[in-house]
Amino acid sequence: MSAPSRSPGAARQTLRALNRSTLHRQGLLERGTGSSEAAIGRLAGLQAQHANMPYIALWSRLEGLTIAALERALDEHRVVRGTVMRGTLHLVAAPDHGAFDVSSAQVRLAVYGSIARQAGLDIDDLNRTLRRFCDEPRTVAEMEAHFDTVVPDASLHDHVPAGSRHVAFRLAGAGGGLVHVPPSGHWKEHGKPRYIDAGVWLPKVERPEPPDAMRMAIERYLAAYGPASLLDIGRWSGQRVGPVRAAIDALGERIITSQSHDGRDLLDLDGRSDPGEDVPAPPRFLSRWDSVLIAYDTRDRILPDAHRPAVAKKNGDFLPSFLVDGFVAGLWSVESAKGQATLTMRPFGRVPAADRTALEDEGERLVRFVEADADRHAVRWAEPD
Repeated sequence: MSAPSRSPGAARQTLRALNRSTLHRQGLLERGTGSSEAAIGRLAGLQAQHANMPYIALWSRLEGLTIAALERALDEHRVVRGTVMRGTLHLVAAPDHGAFDVSSAQVRLAVYGSIARQAGLDIDDLNRTLRRFCDEPRTVAEMEAHFDTVVPDASLHDHVPAGSRHVAFRLAGAGGGLVHVPPSGHWKEHGKPRYIDAGVWLPKVERPEPPDAMRMAIERYLAAYGPASLLDIGRWSGQRVGPVRAAIDALGERIITSQSHDGRDLLDLDGRSDPGEDVPAPPRFLSRWDSVLIAYDTRDRILPDAHRPAVAKKNGDFLPSFLVDGFVAGLWSVESAKGQATLTMRPFGRVPAADRTALEDEGERLVRFVEADADRHAVRWAEPD
């Protein structure tokens, strides 16, 4: 890959400068305005394996968000829920789905494609068969049963581990192309989802060729999370370094470079304007599995290393946290009993009085958003960990 041009006069970026850039692009310095789909587009999607979490993440980033507005965006096909980056459920703006879906599928196809070839199967043809079957909403059980008749497990036993079930469906699904049908993605909706061909649900959204899809996805990422390293991009996308480098190369002169405070090479889109490191950062609440924590290989720009074990668990869980001066400073949770909803904050250390007051005000608004039906709402502090 030819080296991207370094920004003229660019100095090594301080940790606080990276922090403020990240908060600015994520709408965590000042909440954005506009529609749910526009905000989710600016954020390059939101982690969504738990139905409620993207609502909370967006509440902290978008002025005046209502649950009904985001549900309506899902119902009207302006936002979709699907398995994209890192093979994880996300909410993404409808126009972005094709690029995210195609680029994400390449990782799965690299794994499952060899199994299909050994079995004499065309994995692309299997995917087309799956999408034709899903021209109307289908459950996973329906898709598994259908593909058990197309290619029975018994015919594949020489090519997969013993005991593998519904193998043909797994192979067919590697190529992506499906989205969830609402009410999947609605607030507090945890039922078994139904799936439909993205081409039926989003008929005007194109599916780019893989190199173009990767380029478009990384462009979205850098706009929402940059400056970032190659490893950061790989962590967010779930891709190997090679395809990431190729996409960066394809972006050509649009890419500029700088260095982080610890000497890592960082990539960004030319023409971005970020605030200086002295801009105040208001207290904010992050959701469980908040994308701004997951989207980096090196997370110290927002999650101090000392607090990482308390927030990022070994099982892949990222606990709900809150920010003080732009950095994670504690955990929060909401419990509801006997008509009262209580948001509890557990700081990792001392929180200045002004920030405590601001967090209490923000926390009261959040608990009313999360538990709108409760009769009473309260905010409390637990003892520091």
